[in-house]
Amino acid sequence: MRLYFYQSAPEAYRPGFRQYYSPFNVKSLHLLSRIWLLIAVLVLVSDVLFNYSAYFKGAALYRVAYYSYAGAGLAVFLASWWLRKKRAGEEQQQVYRYLCLGYAFVFAITCLLMSVAVQGNPMNNMTMYLLGLALVATLFVFELKELLLLAILVEATFALGVTFLDLPTDRFIMNQTGSVFLVLFFFLISRLNYSFRLNHFIQLQQIEQKNAELQKLSKAKTNILGIVAHDLRGPYANVEMMAKMLQSKSMPAEQQQRFYEMILKSCQSAKNIITELLDMARLEQEEACVLEPTDLNSLLLDIEKEWSLKLKETRHFLVQRTDENIMADIDAEKFRRVLNNLISNAVKFTQEKGSIKLHLSKQDKKVLLNVSDDGIGIPEDIKPYLFEPFSKAGRKGVRGEQSVGLGLSITRKLVELQQGIIEVESQAERGTTFRITLPTALG
Repeated sequence: MRLYFYQSAPEAYRPGFRQYYSPFNVKSLHLLSRIWLLIAVLVLVSDVLFNYSAYFKGAALYRVAYYSYAGAGLAVFLASWWLRKKRAGEEQQQVYRYLCLGYAFVFAITCLLMSVAVQGNPMNNMTMYLLGLALVATLFVFELKELLLLAILVEATFALGVTFLDLPTDRFIMNQTGSVFLVLFFFLISRLNYSFRLNHFIQLQQIEQKNAELQKLSKAKTNILGIVAHDLRGPYANVEMMAKMLQSKSMPAEQQQRFYEMILKSCQSAKNIITELLDMARLEQEEACVLEPTDLNSLLLDIEKEWSLKLKETRHFLVQRTDENIMADIDAEKFRRVLNNLISNAVKFTQEKGSIKLHLSKQDKKVLLNVSDDGIGIPEDIKPYLFEPFSKAGRKGVRGEQSVGLGLSITRKLVELQQGIIEVESQAERGTTFRITLPTALG
């Protein structure tokens, strides 16, 4: 257990902890004040009947003490009734804080008064004083500043009161020393109580956070199973339907060939879904990747050759490199996957004869790489969810291509593993630009 003797709760937990312990303080206030109000009333009523002054030395001081108990208890009762009637919200909580602090002070000083009542010398009988401080320390939770204020007020009141007792110097010093020790004891017990409750609160918060994460993961798992089942059902249903048609009908070789191509296309679609799921699962386990200085101009040249051949006669594909030698610390294969994902995404949402462009530049100690297209763009309502897996940002391409909704999520994870940042700018029907920012090679 961490101890908070001279510290308050961590900033992140402070407001929540105050909300957590305030009801406990209020319950303790009501319990203590009502019990001692009842005791005080019984004692004062019995005093009228039996006149304790005739039997007990210091009965007058006892009477003052019980009047104090009764007055403080009645004040708490009336204040609570007024607050319940007013329903003051945050103001109510603040008033209760002052009530707890005020009642704790009155209770401790009244217990001190009872210690003096019998023999006129607190040192001879500090039991009630100790009891009062111990009850306050264990029943209430005070912030450090509140506790210091309360301890100083109690000790100052004791020091002032002892001066009126006409004690010898040695007795005066012994009383002061004893009170200081009791106040220190009160401080330590109160801070232990504070530390115990704070540690308990932090543990509860951490458990709630873990439970929320588990619920989120469970919900995500259920969503993934539903989405995967739905997305895989389409390709396999197509394969099953076309296989049955090939099996049951006699058809020309040309039509058979077309069916075989459609079957292969459906199988490839299912394979892509499974591959993306496996990639996502693998990336979730990775915390870092091996980064090596890589010539980005050379990498983009390979990308240009590959995609220029693929997009021949369907899209305008342009790569703008620089004459400057630009090096970045990356995992070349994973970064190639990033670019392939972004280019595939651009192809998916760009009409035929549209343009796709890669632009490489360097700014200060950063490498900037833009992947742009003049396609259909991204609607504003799905931009916040664009990089989330299985989100509603997943949508069909311009030719009806299906999407599992994992491609951009995988892309962002790969970029972050390489200490980069990916951002997007887009307007509906005006195209999209994905901007990757990487640190330059350290060497």
